[in-house]
Amino acid sequence: MAPLPEIIFAATYLGLIVSKPDDCFDLQNEGNNASILEYEAFKLTVFYAVDSLNPDDSFLFECIKNTVTVTTPKLQNDSKELYLWFLPASLRDSGTYICYLWNASYCVMDIFHIQVLQLSHGQCFHENLLELPETESPPSILIYCPDIDGYFQPLSVLQWFKDCIPITIDNKKYFSNYDKLIISNADDEDTGNYTCKLEYNYLGKKYNVTRTTQLKIEGTINNPIQPEMISPKNETIEAKLGSELNMICEVLLGSGEVEAISRLTWKMNNTDIPEDMVRIKQGNKIDKKEAKHTVVSLRTLSISKIIEEDFQTTFECFAHNPQGNSHGFIKIIPQSTNWKLHVIKVFVLLIFMTLACTAICMTCKVDIVLWYRDVFKSHKYIDDGKIFDAYVIYPRCEDKGSLDNCDANHFALHTLPQALEEKYGYKLFISGRDDLPGQAEVEAIEANIRISRRLIIILAQKPSVNNQAYCGFEQQVGLYNALMQNEIKVILIQLEKDDCLNRFPESIRHIIQKNGTIKWEPDRRGKPERSYSRFWKQVRYKMPLKSKSSTSTVYNS
Repeated sequence: MAPLPEIIFAATYLGLIVSKPDDCFDLQNEGNNASILEYEAFKLTVFYAVDSLNPDDSFLFECIKNTVTVTTPKLQNDSKELYLWFLPASLRDSGTYICYLWNASYCVMDIFHIQVLQLSHGQCFHENLLELPETESPPSILIYCPDIDGYFQPLSVLQWFKDCIPITIDNKKYFSNYDKLIISNADDEDTGNYTCKLEYNYLGKKYNVTRTTQLKIEGTINNPIQPEMISPKNETIEAKLGSELNMICEVLLGSGEVEAISRLTWKMNNTDIPEDMVRIKQGNKIDKKEAKHTVVSLRTLSISKIIEEDFQTTFECFAHNPQGNSHGFIKIIPQSTNWKLHVIKVFVLLIFMTLACTAICMTCKVDIVLWYRDVFKSHKYIDDGKIFDAYVIYPRCEDKGSLDNCDANHFALHTLPQALEEKYGYKLFISGRDDLPGQAEVEAIEANIRISRRLIIILAQKPSVNNQAYCGFEQQVGLYNALMQNEIKVILIQLEKDDCLNRFPESIRHIIQKNGTIKWEPDRRGKPERSYSRFWKQVRYKMPLKSKSSTSTVYNS
């Protein structure tokens, strides 16, 4: 047990030690069972009303828990009650306690069963420690904090909680008086569990003492008032000609079992509405109870068809009960054009159209650009000094019967020029086809790339070993102009279905990540040269715009 319970009572230490007799009288008190809340201070009355002891006699006190001595102080009686304190209670304090009180000629014993309970997370009370429920009738209610007297000290203050939520003593709704909480104008919402908490101070340490009482409210409050008009409150509403309109008259009568309203009626221009009128009719009066027992009376007025005359009519609701009268009116005006709604509709429509156009443009961008080039061709002659629309770099086919890169060879020398040159009129420089005999290869490559508007690089899975240096030099010159000099744009055509980038040089990987590649997917019906395939549209989209004004082939970069 940690910390150990302490014995506190009005007694004086006596240095005389008297051994405990073997035949102590068992008090056999019933109901010696106590439940304690963990971490709280608790005072257990062990012996009380010990009138038979001579005040001049010396006696000793001892409590044993589960055969272990709790405390054995030597005491002298000058009070009629002895206490065993738990400061604070611990789960290990649960158990059976046998307490003895004796001197040389007297010995009594008593047995106690203690249970220490643990709180659930977020709770301030334990269900097994609820005091007997209190059932009260409003309007004012008293809630007591029971069995708290022995813990009060100077400057002690009680704090109250409802369902573990602190209560503010505002002296309006809630009042506090010593060990009592007073609730003014109580209603059903005040039903709940009320916990009082007191701080007990011992030797500079503070311990909590709590008690929880369940409160139930029965009965209702009878508080009739002068009718209070809730609706209408002298207001104006809009309506369309020919439309239907329903209006409600709502009146607050008070709370509880109030007297029924003697009259609740609608009038038109301070005149009663005829009962046989077809277009305008009153509904039946309805009384209903709201929250906190409030009583509300309602009556509807229905207009089946609004006419011009209604715009010059004042519709009034009158209420009367023994406490007084109340009234309110409604005027109907023609409904104005809701220009804000139209603006919102137009704005939403414009946003929708903009998003739709953006989506279409993003999806059909290539087709739109090609259509624009075909319809609105440029008539301005631009002399940029370029001769070729594109310089084509491709991996060469092996000479010794190998089929490696032969597809790339055939694509560069046959498929590509058949479409771009013969069909669309572009001018290409293709290495291995347009080289002039006797030219120095290095100077020729640099010169021809410099006079080309685009650089087409055909990517193949296996570069040719024999011409790898040759193709590599072409790529280096072309990519230098594209990346460093920003003089030429690169078009990457991928023949194989291979997305691995690690086999390409870093410069090629950079362009692939930035601009992507155009993937060649031949038509399954054996027409790879098909002019209007998606592939050729993407190639033409990235090629320069051709000029139309000159008879010679002049292009616009």
